[in-house]
Amino acid sequence: MKTKWLVSFVLLLTLTSLLFSSICFADEGDYYELHESFFENAPESYKDFIKKYDPVERTVSCGRFDVSCHVYKIALDSGISAMDFIKDLMKKTIISPTDVIGNPSYEAYKDGIFALSKIVLAIFIAFNAAKIVSLRMADAEDSAAVWNEKIVSLVVSAFFLFVYDSIIEWILHAQELLMKEIINTISSDNMIINMISNILMGPGLFSIVVILIIGVLLIVLMLQLFYRTAFVAVLYIAGPIAIATKINDTYNFFDFWLKNFIIAFITLALQLISIAVGLNQFLIPPEYFGDTYHLFLGSAFFILSMTLPGLLGQWGFSTGSARSVSSGAKTAVKMMVMKRR
Repeated sequence: MKTKWLVSFVLLLTLTSLLFSSICFADEGDYYELHESFFENAPESYKDFIKKYDPVERTVSCGRFDVSCHVYKIALDSGISAMDFIKDLMKKTIISPTDVIGNPSYEAYKDGIFALSKIVLAIFIAFNAAKIVSLRMADAEDSAAVWNEKIVSLVVSAFFLFVYDSIIEWILHAQELLMKEIINTISSDNMIINMISNILMGPGLFSIVVILIIGVLLIVLMLQLFYRTAFVAVLYIAGPIAIATKINDTYNFFDFWLKNFIIAFITLALQLISIAVGLNQFLIPPEYFGDTYHLFLGSAFFILSMTLPGLLGQWGFSTGSARSVSSGAKTAVKMMVMKRR
């Protein structure tokens, strides 16, 4: 009986060892052996470092007194951890309609603002009605133009307030579809592994520092993207009061609100596109040891993504050009009305 148990145990142990040996993908030094010809011109110190790299664990085993190895190991491990963290967060930057509309954290504030907007709209209607009556009594030449403008503003305000949630839902749904298409271009299970491997084939130990810098840049970019998400939530809450002010000339915040709402999504989309292109550049392996073209080009796209909000302002999104065009159009309409009279 004991002999049977012993034979069964030996067979089980043999099968287990065979099984685990078959699923072992890589070991320390396998990465160097796979790309040995590529690292032919690399410095000996870097060759020794790459020989210690484990592609499965994505780390390096350093000797107890190997100070330089431990320094680069810290940079490598920190950069990889940051990239793994950002990879999981990237999909959460997509703003779904359900993230904003119906969110208990936002709805309570939005309902209060919505009630206030009705009062503000009623006050503005009464004020502008008195203004129009005074213009007609004074027989002002531009009374017809002012009357038509106020009617249009009142209709637009009433329409936006009546279907406010539906309009916001349409806008959020459209941007969600766009953002998903952008994210899908970089969603790969092996993205981080391939990215790290290609960077390690770059310019020597400098690659380790680059991995850490890229990880920090990605964290900063994610903070910017989540800032846009928070900004959209605030615009959603304050939307009703901004719409109600459209009928007023002095305190008209509707154009400012709508412009910022659209710019938030444009900025978010352009930043995600820049990040996607930058990551895809890192996924392209270098042609030879020391090839830094894709490394610096990918980093340039990350830096571009960080500076996009400022660049959009320089392109005229926040210079008041839209207001000038609107003012010019109003003047042209008034002149046409006066000519007809």
